[in-house]
Amino acid sequence: MYKAQSQEVEDYVRHTLQDLKTLTRGLAAPSHHLSHAIAEWKADIGQRTSAAHIDLSWSFDIDHDQPLSVAQWSGLTRVLRELVSNTIYHAQATRLQIAAVLRDGRLTLTVADDGIGRNPAAWSHGLGLGGVRKRVKLLGGRVAWRDNVPSGIVCEVAFDGFDSSPGN
Repeated sequence: MYKAQSQEVEDYVRHTLQDLKTLTRGLAAPSHHLSHAIAEWKADIGQRTSAAHIDLSWSFDIDHDQPLSVAQWSGLTRVLRELVSNTIYHAQATRLQIAAVLRDGRLTLTVADDGIGRNPAAWSHGLGLGGVRKRVKLLGGRVAWRDNVPSGIVCEVAFDGFDSSPGN
């Protein structure tokens, strides 16, 4: 990490190490429920955004709690960590809004910032955003970025068929 040839590679290695720590803790847990994952995400993201002087708005609305498979828990955790990392390291944001809704088997995660990002259709998707796309696809979901009005970026991740069976 300290001998990385670019800031992007250094950040990627740093995030990968944090992911490994998170995953190791997660793999040691006998089971994961969505409500417990939400609490972990909120604590982790709250610490990170506070240290970066970014105001965090957090909203989760789930119609039922459900067990998560290790793949679901790991994928969702890593997607959220990467989206938050992008806000912290690239967006120059002062506010971050994270919302999730689970209704009738559809889970939608929305991450919005008020930073300097514009025109996501023109972005090159490097290691971080490519990883987000890959993880979301592996979980059977879709991801889309769009401009946030008046400034910043909104990322929406959606999973259909996200029901109470942990194999999904």
